[in-house]
Amino acid sequence: MNDQLTWIDRIIDVTGWHQEPEDGAGWEQAEAELGVALPTDFKELCRRFVPGAFYAYLDLFRPTDDHAEPLFRAWTYCPQWPSEPDSAGLWAPYEIFERDKGAGLIQWGSDQTEGEYYWLADRSVEPDRWPVVARWDGIEPWHQLDMSTAEFVYRVIADPEFKPFTVADPPRRPFYLPHWAPLPMNADDWDALTDPNRKS
Repeated sequence: MNDQLTWIDRIIDVTGWHQEPEDGAGWEQAEAELGVALPTDFKELCRRFVPGAFYAYLDLFRPTDDHAEPLFRAWTYCPQWPSEPDSAGLWAPYEIFERDKGAGLIQWGSDQTEGEYYWLADRSVEPDRWPVVARWDGIEPWHQLDMSTAEFVYRVIADPEFKPFTVADPPRRPFYLPHWAPLPMNADDWDALTDPNRKS
C-alpha cells in the first residue's frame, strides 16, 4: 500500500489539489453488495478528491450517486448488456465479475471519450494486487496492466508515454475539476488550468 500511497501523493502534487479528506462513508455497503473488498488506493483516491474529474476527463465511480456514476449500479447494469442484440462477447475475453464465480471485471471509472476502466477482480487475489483492464474506446482492444488504480490515473494525466490512454501529450499541468466547478469553455480557460506555473 505504501507504493500506492506514493502514487496518490504524486497525483496530488501534479494537480495541485488539496482538501481535507472525506470520511469515505458508503464503501461498506457497496462492498457487501459486490461480495468483495475493493482496492485500498481507489477508496483513498475517492476520499482525497471530492466528486469530479481528473483533467475534466477521467471520472471515478463512487459508492453513491453524488454527482457520479455509482460503482455498484454500474456493476449491476453491465450484465444486462449481453442480452441485447449484438452484445454477446462485449467484454470478451473477459466476463463481468459475479459473486459466485471466479475472476471478472468491475468497472471503476470512465472518461469523456468512451474509455472504460475496470479491475480484473478475483477473490483469490488481494484487491490491491488486481490488475487494471482498460480500453480507450468500446471497439478497441483491451489492455491488461499490472499496476494499481492510482498509478494508472497518474499515468493517464501526467505521463506522455502512456499510450493509448494519456491525455498528457503534449505535456501540460494536470488539474482536477470538481463537479461543482464550471467546465473550461474555451482555449483561454484550458490554458489557465494547464498552466505549468498555476499555483493550485
